[in-house]
Amino acid sequence: MSFNRSLRALVLLVSVCAAVPAAAQEAPLTLQSAIDEALSRHPELIAIRAGIEGQRLRAAQQRTLMPPMLEAQIWQWPIDTANPSRVTYMVSAQQSFPGPGKRALRERLALSDVSVADARLVARARDIVNELRRTYAELFVARQSLDVTAERIGLLRQMADASQVRYAAGRSSQQDVLKAVVEISRLHEEQLIDEERVRLAEARLNTLLARDPGMPVGPLAAPDENARLRPVAVLQQAALEQQPDLQVARAEIARAEAASAVADSSRKPDFVVTGGYMLMGGERDAFTAAVGITWPNAPWARKGVELARSEARSEIAASQARFDAEVNRVRLMVQEAWIRADSASRRAALLRTSIVPQSHQTLEVSRVGYQADRNGFLDIIDNQRTLAEARLGYYRALAELEQARADLERAVGAPILDSSVQASREQDHE
Repeated sequence: MSFNRSLRALVLLVSVCAAVPAAAQEAPLTLQSAIDEALSRHPELIAIRAGIEGQRLRAAQQRTLMPPMLEAQIWQWPIDTANPSRVTYMVSAQQSFPGPGKRALRERLALSDVSVADARLVARARDIVNELRRTYAELFVARQSLDVTAERIGLLRQMADASQVRYAAGRSSQQDVLKAVVEISRLHEEQLIDEERVRLAEARLNTLLARDPGMPVGPLAAPDENARLRPVAVLQQAALEQQPDLQVARAEIARAEAASAVADSSRKPDFVVTGGYMLMGGERDAFTAAVGITWPNAPWARKGVELARSEARSEIAASQARFDAEVNRVRLMVQEAWIRADSASRRAALLRTSIVPQSHQTLEVSRVGYQADRNGFLDIIDNQRTLAEARLGYYRALAELEQARADLERAVGAPILDSSVQASREQDHE
């Protein structure tokens, strides 16, 4: 007996010790901490940052000169002798120099490529944050749906036990017992579907956080239903100034202008300087020097230069047109996301303050009526479904609100909440 008690105590101790790490892993995961983790660990962002650093180094190379060319020649070796003392030797060095200002223009073009890459990095980071916020909201709703289903199963089991007692006492029919069993089985099916949704959402969220897809995700915070959006006109103006896609379009215009300046500079000549030393057998040694200059405006070369300049000017016009199209798209995105967020906020408030309490009250009345033999068991099932749909509708509205805010913040590229209202609410809370 003492051995069995010791064994049970040891098993209990092991189970408690094993539960400690599991509890430690269930630390809350706030939305902001998830965003910070994704921005710092996402492999795609790390790769883009590394590529930008390489582009910066490439831009610095444009300031340097081309490597010089060293050349050794043998002149005037008579064909009737093998004596090298009668041969002329020359060693020379040649260096090319771009025309005035060309290196600076090429560096400007390379730096404009860096600016485009920086803007695309910000835009991609916004996309990842948007996807993360939407996945976070989906996981929140899936977990709430799982909890609601579990509560419904628990309530129906209680009612099933009560219906069996009533059936044994002759106060109800066997149909009530069968209805409860069928409804519980149907809810178990919904529970399996909810569990699948939770696991899939956790896997997607972990992937965005550069974690193992199978890692557990801690408790999530509910979206702030009362956070007020800034006026849509203010958000429209902020989007025109800070939206990441517009920043990319502006950077592409600047790059096209830099490329046009490089194309214009191709009309300027480049220079080549050569210096050497001649060692002539039987004669005095001598120095040599030469200066060369390119002729870009030669009749057979001028057409190519002008075509390159025309191509660069066409790219400027195309970049400007793409920017104008992007402005229209961003304005529509801001308007649509703001409307969705406002509608979801009002729908969530209506469900929380009116529909959910009324549905809960209706269910309680039907339960009391069933116990008093005034209502049937089917009324409880119907009212329970109504309450569950109302509660899930509220959680879905919160998720849609968070997703709409995510889309709105992606479209604006700047804070979308009214900071003055938020600050006053925090002061009242303190």
